Amino acid sequence: MTADKAPKPRQRQERLNENQRYLIEDLWNNQRMTQSDIGRRLGYSASVISRELKRGNLLDFSHIERRELLSLSPHARIKYSAQRGQFLAVKKRFRMGQGLLLTPEMKALIEHWVNDEHWTPEQIAGNIKDVDVSASTIRLWSKRGLLQIRTHKYHRRDGSDKERSVAQTQRAREKELARLRDKLKQDGELVRHSIYDRSKVIESRKQFGHWEMDLVQPKKTNGSEHPDKSAIMTLIERQTRYYVLVKVKSKSADDMIEAFKYFWTNYGKAVRSVTADNGSEFISWAFLEYVQRELKTKIYYCTPSSPQQRGSNENRNGKLRDWFPKGTSFRNVKQADLDVVMMKMNNLPLLKALSGKRAIDEFDKAYKTMQRYRRAYEKRKQKQAEKALEQAEKRQNNDK
Repeated sequence: MTADKAPKPRQRQERLNENQRYLIEDLWNNQRMTQSDIGRRLGYSASVISRELKRGNLLDFSHIERRELLSLSPHARIKYSAQRGQFLAVKKRFRMGQGLLLTPEMKALIEHWVNDEHWTPEQIAGNIKDVDVSASTIRLWSKRGLLQIRTHKYHRRDGSDKERSVAQTQRAREKELARLRDKLKQDGELVRHSIYDRSKVIESRKQFGHWEMDLVQPKKTNGSEHPDKSAIMTLIERQTRYYVLVKVKSKSADDMIEAFKYFWTNYGKAVRSVTADNGSEFISWAFLEYVQRELKTKIYYCTPSSPQQRGSNENRNGKLRDWFPKGTSFRNVKQADLDVVMMKMNNLPLLKALSGKRAIDEFDKAYKTMQRYRRAYEKRKQKQAEKALEQAEKRQNNDK
């Protein structure tokens, strides 16, 4: 191929910035322009505008059928928020290419073998069983500042400030995420929290009251006139491994909220946070609004296709299949039946997780301790309020 016929290198299109997103918000919400017209106005394809509108959409239609949804006009289906679009875009770029495989356990393992045992990334990648990544991936994580490795242990520095610039970029993105998150909260909008936003105390399982949540599906009945829409909501307390089962009529937002209300009525005083997967039943705005706004409880979402991030929940769901094998219909299963199974599972001794103790005993003990601390906290808070009131009255009397 001659030089004049050689294909031109593909130029990467610049990402949408915050100002452009506010312009899209005005053109779409107020001027009711089409996606194609907005794309031509900004110099982007209609597909770019379409993805951006879906990203920043404030409306939730998880409760209606797809056919009914498609009958609505695009402007009726989408109300675009530039703030939400910018927040999610920055968050995606911040998490892109990091944290998907690097767990806290793997991080500690790599740092130990490099810093303490003086192994190279090639030696680790080929010989350490629990590190199933390549040497180049380990080096890349190190350059991005994700690993606290003394790099001179396995290669010489090139004299550049690349590592420093990467760390500065990370900090800048963290500040930008914090700014956008605060702005969304000030405007009263909901924010989905990533599992990477969880505190270390939740990760370590040292604090009682943090739960994992999932939905166990029934037998698939594709093409049936009367499909089984019911399911079982499963929740497990991370520290004590106490397991809860709740019957769900369907995956609609209303039925999911009703099932969570049942759980909250029985265990709400033992809940500090909830971690769920990215299933459509959990990410609906109606469900999120109920949990985070009405119940004042944070819900964290795992990385898509990462069941290992809810390891305790997945483990107990597998054990649940001893009573309800795959292919079982939940149509005739009642909440009373689930309560019996739940009692049996919580009375099983867990040899590894709890050193042979039973989850029900550990849960009762931790729950009583939690309530005792809460009562003590409320008393201290009441005394402080009374003391502040007395001081205010004294100041008023002195002024007189």
